[in-house]
Amino acid sequence: MNLTFLFFVSLLVVFYIYIGYPLLLWLWGRSCARPEYGASTPLPSISIMISAYNEERYIEKKISNALAIDYPQDNMQVIVISDGSSDRTLEIANSFDDERLKVIEVVDRKGKPNALNQGLQYATGDILVFTDANVFFDPSSIQALVEPFSNADCGAVSGCVELVAMESGEPLGEGAYMKYERFMQLRESLLHTMVGIDGGMFAIRHEYVSTVPEEIILDDFYLAMRAIANNARIIYQPQAKAHELVPASVSQEFRRKTRIAAGGFQVLKYLDFLKQPFKHVKATFFFVSHKLLRWLSPFFLLLLLGTSACSSESLVINVFFWMQISFYGLAVVGYFIPALRDRTAVYIPYYFSAMNMACFIGFWRYLFGMQKVTWNRVER
Repeated sequence: MNLTFLFFVSLLVVFYIYIGYPLLLWLWGRSCARPEYGASTPLPSISIMISAYNEERYIEKKISNALAIDYPQDNMQVIVISDGSSDRTLEIANSFDDERLKVIEVVDRKGKPNALNQGLQYATGDILVFTDANVFFDPSSIQALVEPFSNADCGAVSGCVELVAMESGEPLGEGAYMKYERFMQLRESLLHTMVGIDGGMFAIRHEYVSTVPEEIILDDFYLAMRAIANNARIIYQPQAKAHELVPASVSQEFRRKTRIAAGGFQVLKYLDFLKQPFKHVKATFFFVSHKLLRWLSPFFLLLLLGTSACSSESLVINVFFWMQISFYGLAVVGYFIPALRDRTAVYIPYYFSAMNMACFIGFWRYLFGMQKVTWNRVER
């Protein structure tokens, strides 16, 4: 096949992934007004699900935070599942004396899906709220999170978790990335449905949740997609706010992104709506554009670099080749000289390259079954 043709195909796909698709969402959604949700009366019952592995650093503050939210006390429960913790997580959780709190010990650690399945047996809420141990709710956040369920077509709701940088000399690249992501999530939500979720804080109708396959790596993504499979929407609710302390460290974010990429490829076979694309046209289009192509972008970037390197006859292609070399060269500088990462011209290539490398490695980890469902948490 003609190298010039492959070059322009790869260039077009890369442009579409990072610029064209967000631009399309912006143009498409310009006429869409942000909906205003009215709170259900009475508020639905909720079960807040917290799966924890060695979270002694956060678990006391997390449980206190969950129990203190502005929500009717007789209409909520908090379930903490210790997934084989070897620190004081279980001891601290059991020190609370509150009838709304249920603490479950999973002795043999088999991963978060198994822990969630144990906890789901005790969940009584009409709405299940999933959250991480180091994510802390604003007082009114859960009321805001459940408001969209007043619409019958709403199946799941994603909150807005703000990342707060801990001690580090690096910029918070993930924070900038999340602003980019939230722009697309909001537009997708206005147009039809999100095709993802913020695993730090999201809610779903209990009726859509059954047993989570124990081999699933991205349990939050799998659960959210159950809403679309049930012909419901996933809504982004920016008024449901929480915060999460994170280290501004690309090296730690790299590990997390590698796991997400491996889990993303794994979960494809569980996405029922992709098997009926003409029944879920918008959801399928959003998913392919926002998720699948993004996970595959390292391969298009490699194709772009390779074809531009081999097509020496075209001045235009030569210019693109040297632009890429300069971009990746700055990424290498950022890798070997951390002190320069506070410079935007260095940090953007460094962060972009690191995250695409994580996707690339994640694909191969999935392909060869190297990504385990259990893992040691990244301080994120």
